[in-house]
Amino acid sequence: MAEAAPQSETVELIGSADAIRADWDALADRTGAALFLRPGWIEPWLEAFCRGEPAYLVARREGRLAGVLPLESRLGTLISAANWHTPLYGPVVEDERAAGAIARGLIEHAGRRADLWCLDPRAPGLAQLSAAAADAGYRTIVRTIARSPYVALEGSFDEFMAGRDRKFRKDIGRRWRRLEEAGGSVRFEAGSAELDELLSDGFRLEASGWKGEQGSAINSIPEIERFYRRVAHWAAERGWLRLAFLCVEDRRVAFDLAFEDGGALYVPKGGFDVDYRSLGPGQLLTYAGIRRAFEAGLRSYELLGQQDEYKRQWTDATRELLRCQAFPRSPGGSTTYLAWRYGRPLVQRIRGAGREEPV
Repeated sequence: MAEAAPQSETVELIGSADAIRADWDALADRTGAALFLRPGWIEPWLEAFCRGEPAYLVARREGRLAGVLPLESRLGTLISAANWHTPLYGPVVEDERAAGAIARGLIEHAGRRADLWCLDPRAPGLAQLSAAAADAGYRTIVRTIARSPYVALEGSFDEFMAGRDRKFRKDIGRRWRRLEEAGGSVRFEAGSAELDELLSDGFRLEASGWKGEQGSAINSIPEIERFYRRVAHWAAERGWLRLAFLCVEDRRVAFDLAFEDGGALYVPKGGFDVDYRSLGPGQLLTYAGIRRAFEAGLRSYELLGQQDEYKRQWTDATRELLRCQAFPRSPGGSTTYLAWRYGRPLVQRIRGAGREEPV
């Protein structure tokens, strides 16, 4: 019997998710895609941060949705719908073939440049994009933009703590006893009728100290606050939201905004009341969160962000996030490639900048 011919994919670039939203969510369910790759996260992100126009690369196989890559189209460039509020980005695809189709579509529509941030090197997408770029004669730049710390939840919580530095363990134990003596506790919320009130209190804590003073806190920028409120409500409806508060008597003094999905607990935002700094509220909340994640049988506790000193006290393990840029071999593409290859990194080093935004 002759083998069936492989089903072919068609790829198009569309400007709205209205026609694919339900199928996109269903595809994410089938493939186990992280919540950050779903329309409930992406559409609020585009509303808050997009400086160009929303765009979606859509791959279909025999009419069925097989892949989606959400993008921002800006100044002739296709850019990932991601920034430093994004823990993880990439396509949602049925398989590697669909990832290849999406990658070829990206190169076809790229214009001046394709620029994807926060890519997981282990997930479908990067290898296919590199291959598609090479086939089309594009030059690429791939570099690490973050090494995000995480705790692998293996063994027991007691065994995990036994592996921490002895002085650090003693300090955590001392602070925890002080918290209990002060009538303190940690409370976890999964979303309720009071969700907006809880978020307001959490954002107040996140703004305490330098973030509020510099105007970089969530509640300092209306677009960012709307984004986090929208995704929090959406995640609460799906059962993924986890709010953690460290309380002294009835006062909330530390806050973590977290999402539980696919065996992982992601903690993208948090903060504490600086008047309680001596209590070590941030570290105590992390301690309680990791302990709860062990008890829930999760696989990892994702601290996210960069390797800050307080995070290194909990773990040395990191997940690499990459940025991949593809440039055509046109005169304009070559000039842009050379500028990014040699000029932009130099500017970043001169400025001492730890982060850059796609432009």
